[in-house]
Amino acid sequence: MSIKETANQDILKDISGKFAKRSFLLITSKLMRVCVQFFILFLYARRLSYEQYGLYQSIWLYVNVLSVFGLFGLPSIILSASNHTIIAWIKENKKSFLITAIILNIVPLIYFYFKTPEYSFMIWLLLLGVTIIQNISIIVEAIAIKREKETLVLVANMIFITGYLLCHVIILFNGYSLPLLLTSIIFIFLLKSIVIILSDKKLLVTENHFTVTDIGKQWFYLGLYDTVSVVGKWLDKWIILLLLSFSQFGIYFNGAYEIPVFGLMITAIGNIMVIELSKKNDNRSATNRMLFINSSLLTASVVFPSFAFLLFYHHDFFTLIFTDKYAASIPIFFITIFILPLRITNYGAALQAYNRNDLIAKAAVIDLIASIILMAILYPILQMKGLALAFVIATYIQTGYYLWQTSKLLQEKITDFFPVKKLLALMALSVMVLGITCWVCASLLYPINMIGGIVICVLLITTLLYIHLKKSNFVFSTKA
Repeated sequence: MSIKETANQDILKDISGKFAKRSFLLITSKLMRVCVQFFILFLYARRLSYEQYGLYQSIWLYVNVLSVFGLFGLPSIILSASNHTIIAWIKENKKSFLITAIILNIVPLIYFYFKTPEYSFMIWLLLLGVTIIQNISIIVEAIAIKREKETLVLVANMIFITGYLLCHVIILFNGYSLPLLLTSIIFIFLLKSIVIILSDKKLLVTENHFTVTDIGKQWFYLGLYDTVSVVGKWLDKWIILLLLSFSQFGIYFNGAYEIPVFGLMITAIGNIMVIELSKKNDNRSATNRMLFINSSLLTASVVFPSFAFLLFYHHDFFTLIFTDKYAASIPIFFITIFILPLRITNYGAALQAYNRNDLIAKAAVIDLIASIILMAILYPILQMKGLALAFVIATYIQTGYYLWQTSKLLQEKITDFFPVKKLLALMALSVMVLGITCWVCASLLYPINMIGGIVICVLLITTLLYIHLKKSNFVFSTKA
């Protein structure tokens, strides 16, 4: 091996090592929050009435939709462009920026306000407060990640998660009050942002160089993508909320609840992928390939065994979390789990890094249009199950479009940067192992049979992660 090849290999290993470390810190941060949210979901679904639970979950629907309109791609552009460029563009386009910001923040708020007469004025004020302070928290965290301050983000999130859990539990067991709960959430979001800002005095200092020339256009595409994606994500739940009662919304929400740990893993890994892919280096092609392969195999080592476990134990798992109270949600939940095999990498990372955010926006539009068409076809036939199935199918269509466009951009076959054969082998292994486990444990009583499945699932995940992280030829191979 030549000196140049050795140096290139060392660079790739250094990138991979940093990628693994930063991913681990962000995933740990996100995982802790997911565990707490899952526990709260478990607690609130059991203790609140159908009406109270549906109202509580509807608050987060509106917060998330209003948040993405208000931010309009700002966190994404922060990761792929310099802060100096963003601020300079805002200064040069003050009028259009101000008008756009007002429209994006006020119009959706007014629309939702008149669409939800069952909300009191106080609830709407608090909902607006949660949205604003959550947006500030998201921006501050994105800047910290851009500055490679994942440890700081982890510490701040630990403080946030602790407060988030305590306020939910204390308020639930001492006279449940939604206004008091929302007020508490506003306070802990504020605390999280203050911790990050005060811990890094240079957080808000801008860089002295430009990295993007057409920042306005790229920002628009990212904002369009974020907005359309969130609308598409919540569209099925929004339809249920508009057509049916809070009780029915609660039933559908639990069934269509996509376990967020996998989505948050992709968010964490995807943020780092975008930052690394945006860097200019002599090995950019190899880096692109390595990051796609590394991220997909790393995440699949967790996602595929988890999917296989839910495939065979979905009824027992769902009943354990929500009890038979929400048994009507189980068929919807079974359909929704088929989205999990796709949650293994950020398929649009290379497109964003190469400033092809127009293609990312097109993918979101394709997903939304496909969802609407499929919902119109499937809802009359399958009712609420049809909405869930439409969402799953549309996501597969969107993923295929991402891979196709990335292949054209990198001028490589999909199998050159996306390890299809290894992923299929991992999926086959996971389904086989968990299927055999389910069959062996079938004669055992509940929940012992499910505990057996959990143990084998955790062992399989641990083994796959060990192989992925320790076997260098498995990690650094550039062939699919």
